[in-house]
Amino acid sequence: MSIDKRELKRAILITAVLMVLASVVMLYCNDWYNLQGAFERSKKIFWSMPVFAVLICICHYSDGKGLTNKEYINKILPISVDAENRKMYLDYARVMAVMLVIMTHACSAQQNDTAATPWKLTLLTVCAGISLVCNPLYVMISGALLLSSKKEEKIGRFYYKRFIKIVIPLIIYYLIYLCLAEEVSLLPPKNIGAALKQILAGASDVVPHFWMIYVLISLYISAPFVKVMVQNLSNHQINALFVVILVEEAVMVLLPLLGYPIGVGLNLALWEGVFILGYIITQKRQKWMENLLLVLGGISAVIIPIVLLQDFTYTDYVCNCSPLMVTFASAVLIVLSKLEPHMKGKLTGIVQLFSKYSYSLILIHWYGLFGITFTKLYCQPLRFGCIGGIVLTILITMIVCFILGFLADNTIVLVVQKGFQGLVNLLRKQNRERK
Repeated sequence: MSIDKRELKRAILITAVLMVLASVVMLYCNDWYNLQGAFERSKKIFWSMPVFAVLICICHYSDGKGLTNKEYINKILPISVDAENRKMYLDYARVMAVMLVIMTHACSAQQNDTAATPWKLTLLTVCAGISLVCNPLYVMISGALLLSSKKEEKIGRFYYKRFIKIVIPLIIYYLIYLCLAEEVSLLPPKNIGAALKQILAGASDVVPHFWMIYVLISLYISAPFVKVMVQNLSNHQINALFVVILVEEAVMVLLPLLGYPIGVGLNLALWEGVFILGYIITQKRQKWMENLLLVLGGISAVIIPIVLLQDFTYTDYVCNCSPLMVTFASAVLIVLSKLEPHMKGKLTGIVQLFSKYSYSLILIHWYGLFGITFTKLYCQPLRFGCIGGIVLTILITMIVCFILGFLADNTIVLVVQKGFQGLVNLLRKQNRERK
């Protein structure tokens, strides 16, 4: 197989830029003001960098095969993707969900600071509570995209692609957090078996925010079958399903509050129902559904902060799969869909860029927020007049996490993904030869 010199030069240049940027980021995260100490702590990684560089170069060469420089750069940094055939409001919703995740964690981290004035604590509590809409919103977006796809895809192929795109990055980022917590070492390998057990067990104190990713993975497992079901329902059946989901969510919350335990499993009151609701809202909603959700969502937006100001421990009753938070998230998605004609402007490229790396931003934001924004850049919600502090914390953390996610995705994540794909292709080839 001949090597295209132009594509090879491009891969080498991209690799060089990534390695330089990665080195700067790594030194900064260790201790930028003590370079000698930073080099000392990172020397094992620096010694292994030539090997990583070769692997990264090979992967970028393979990934960009047949593409022009402009096409491949746009694949990595999609700031000029044609927005005409995209549902831009879902890109906006995805980026908004990431920003809300950052806001709820940033505000909740300081909402019990006794040194702050009462109005600031009130603002932090309201922001921390309202921004929890990120969870059902993210699940709805996933449902809207996965369940509405018209492309015929074998189940094995579906699982294979999700393993590449979802599970591999999850494992890598989990290992990064464990390395940062010094529970695992990759160079040399240490406690890898214990780390894999921990990853299989789900979210932990090291990555408490990963619980939502495990929820999404469980939904992806059933998605191919749910997709066939919802796409073959009549409008009458869709209407009935919509009502059943909302009723089950209300019953799940209200009956225990009234002192009546529930002995029946209401599966649609959980994330499965929210997942399906994302499809209904974006693909099958009717005018009466839209009006109902906008009214209920508006009411919920008022009730949620009032309840949480009384007692923030009531989050189980007003957040996640509760009817209040689900209708609020539904209303947000509907409003964004109505604003879509106004979304294809100057911000389109930036939104598409952050949307592409939104999964990585979700995975790395815990470190970006608390490991860099809070502790190294000293930007926190209670600073800069509180309102300014909240806004700056979100924006700075988004930029920090984008840099970290961009680097990880285009280096170690890409190498592992391409390595896994190459191994699978090799096994398939050997299997065909045996036959």
